[in-house]
Amino acid sequence: MASLTLSPAEHDFITRGVESGFRSDGRGSLDRREVTLRIGMISQANGSARCRVGNLGVGTDILVGIKAEVNPWSPSDGVPENSGTIVCNVDCSPSAAQEFEGRGAEELNVELTQLLDRIFNGPQSGIDLEKLCIIPKQAYWILHVDVLVLDVKGGIIDALVWATRAALMSTRLPRVVVESIPDEDGVMQAEFDVVDDPEDMTELVGVENMPIAVTFFQIGRRFVVDPSEQEEAVSQARMTVAVSPSMDICAMQKGGVLRG
Repeated sequence: MASLTLSPAEHDFITRGVESGFRSDGRGSLDRREVTLRIGMISQANGSARCRVGNLGVGTDILVGIKAEVNPWSPSDGVPENSGTIVCNVDCSPSAAQEFEGRGAEELNVELTQLLDRIFNGPQSGIDLEKLCIIPKQAYWILHVDVLVLDVKGGIIDALVWATRAALMSTRLPRVVVESIPDEDGVMQAEFDVVDDPEDMTELVGVENMPIAVTFFQIGRRFVVDPSEQEEAVSQARMTVAVSPSMDICAMQKGGVLRG
């Protein structure tokens, strides 16, 4: 989604090629570049993953880290009393593209953050957020999903979702022990203790139901997936659809392409 300036001849060559069923790298309209996905990239995080689309140095590269934090419940949080929540944040590194230097990536950061939140924070994510509640109206888990875009060479949205999905699937939470303890008036109060044992961790419930995303880019009268940086620069519009394993549509987002 980085801006790229092409000459009219390059623009016409790419558009006519796609309309004729020919892409400059030899792929078909629905063919993707090679994808490399690894988990456990950040040892201090509760979950992490790195996704690379294309070859090293000429592809899109995304790193996701997840940090779990116990948060006291408050009505002002906007979190249901018997649930936890997921908070997403996307940051495009200034080294990923020249136009990201300074405040150049702010608009894209906001757009990508909103997209991740629409997919992963809510029942549509497939994750059982109620299992993130420790004690109703008292405490819950909040999962901070921090995404760093290391390099951009087209197809950032799908790679972003894949990396986040893999990081959530690798996330482990400490076991929590909840006990009822009488206060000074003899009234039983619920208290909890987080077990600090790396061997006693639990997975998130429902991660197998998380959706996967595919983004279609319109070039001329045809649609392609996983566009190269040049193809993305000539596309007129895009549509991202997140679909669950049961084939339910969980989220959609459309938009144009950032141009130079």
